[in-house]
Amino acid sequence: MLHSKILPATMAAVFVLGATGAAFASSEDHEGGREIAAALDAKTSVVEAIAAAERQTGGRAMKIDIEKDNGAYLYEVKTVSKDKISEVRVDPASGKVVRTDDEGLIARVFDSEDQDELARLTASSTTLAAAIATAEQHTGGKAIEARVDDDDDTLLFKVEVAKDNTVHKVMVDGVTGKVVKVKAAEHREDDD
Repeated sequence: MLHSKILPATMAAVFVLGATGAAFASSEDHEGGREIAAALDAKTSVVEAIAAAERQTGGRAMKIDIEKDNGAYLYEVKTVSKDKISEVRVDPASGKVVRTDDEGLIARVFDSEDQDELARLTASSTTLAAAIATAEQHTGGKAIEARVDDDDDTLLFKVEVAKDNTVHKVMVDGVTGKVVKVKAAEHREDDD
């Protein structure tokens, strides 16, 4: 008798957990949605955080995301310039730079990929901030993460924009500054 009740309950639990796991499989990149919620709740936009990081380092932003750092969520902006690669932490509440870490000489020498991307980024009239603004306008959502990417030697900006509990992956052409592709990437649930 007990066995006949446990088996259906176990099967139901497995089904629910499996469905939940599939729904949130791609959310794991964003700590189960907590990073997304932190970015959406931020008073400082990703574009404002990029501006602060670029002022701090004198470089151009190549990547921005939100990461948990010592218990608090901070924007992490990677900037590059001719002589250094920096990771700048920006407080999403105040927009102030919290910390800047410059990569060492050996890391820069071995990271020729960043230097190649910097050359393409410098030659491009589109900045990461401009690509984010284009992606947000196109989707009507709020950017939560963005980066520069070379796709077959073509400079692209990959921007993740949250709208209506869905994260959209928006590709912006680095030369024209126009959206070339939009894909709904994942459905998210609000954290309790």
